[in-house]
Formats: sequence, structure tokens, C-alpha cells
Amino acid sequence: MRHQRCCFHLGCITYPKKTLDLILSVGCDFLAQVKANCQALLLQIQLFTAFTQAFSTCEYYEDQHGYQVTRSVELYRNKIELPKGWNGIKQFVKIRRWGYRNGNRFDYVSYHASSKEFNSAFQAAQAIQGHWSVENNLHWIKDVNMGEDDMSLRTPQKAAMLACFNNIAINVLRKNGHKPTKAVFAKISNKVNELYKLFIDN
Repeated sequence: MRHQRCCFHLGCITYPKKTLDLILSVGCDFLAQVKANCQALLLQIQLFTAFTQAFSTCEYYEDQHGYQVTRSVELYRNKIELPKGWNGIKQFVKIRRWGYRNGNRFDYVSYHASSKEFNSAFQAAQAIQGHWSVENNLHWIKDVNMGEDDMSLRTPQKAAMLACFNNIAINVLRKNGHKPTKAVFAKISNKVNELYKLFIDN
């Protein structure tokens, strides 16, 4: 049976290069967005993709939740020498997104570096979009609506317990037909009867 390598999807490269090396050293892959904080790497990817033909492309349209967007995805094989320390990058993904968000026009381009070799641009796009789906549906809620990032916990055990309880709270709310928004949390916080109903009504 062929072993399936695990792939870490990083929203952006804010990690030390050693972290990416560690991911590779344990037999895994990474797929990460390259932003301006990695200026030298980003510039080389921008120049390379500007003058090189992608070996795979795709384009698709989505319309949901007041968000109309067209995505044009280009997949490139890395054929250049990258700045020192950026090891294992085999492919680049260039994504242009344009459309309307709540009636406001937008148009921007993002670049991604991958140690995993995708067969097609659509496959790479699915991997990237899958990451942001998790980010939007869980991590963003926990960070923004529940303030998880602002909580100062001194031990990993306490942080893990808090994350577990927050996950339970989100799942209980969704099971009862509620969206885990700040307004909902404010409505039920410190109200024992309201909280009790969430558990006994199922």
C-alpha cells in the first residue's frame, strides 16, 4: 500500500525556515501562502510566474453569502534557485480572485509555495480553499468571536482544555441551529437556564 504523505496547509509563511525544514524531515509536505514579509522569495515567485507558462490552469466561479468571486488558478513547477534557506519548494500556485463582496468590487492576486507536487491547478486550488474553509468556519470564530488568541494561559494543558471546551460550545450551538456569533455568546453567557436548554432539547 502506498504511503500518503501528510501536507501542512499554512495560511501564510510566518514560520521560521527551520519549521518548514522540520515538516519535510518527518516525511510531510507544506503548502503556504507567500506574503510581503518574505519579500525576496515573493519577488522571485512573482517574476518567475510573470514570464513562465503554467503547466496547468483552471477558472471557476462562486456565488454565496453575498460573495461573488471568480478564481483563476495557475500551477507552476519550480525551475529557479530560491533565496538561501527556502528548501523543498517544488511548485508555485498563483491565484487571482476578483468579484464583489457585499457589493464592493475587489481584485487581488496571491502566491503559494508547495513542497507537494499537485497534478493539476484545480487540485491545488481545492487544497488551498480547504484550508481557508477550516480557518473561516472554526479558527476565525474561536479567535474573533471567542477571543481565544487573547486569553493568556500559562501551560499547554490549559490551552488544550480551553480549545476543547470552545469546540464543544461551537458544536452545541450549531446543533441547536445557532450561529456562533458574538451576539449569541452574549445572549447566553452566564445564563444557566438558556445553556441548560441547549443540552436537554436534543
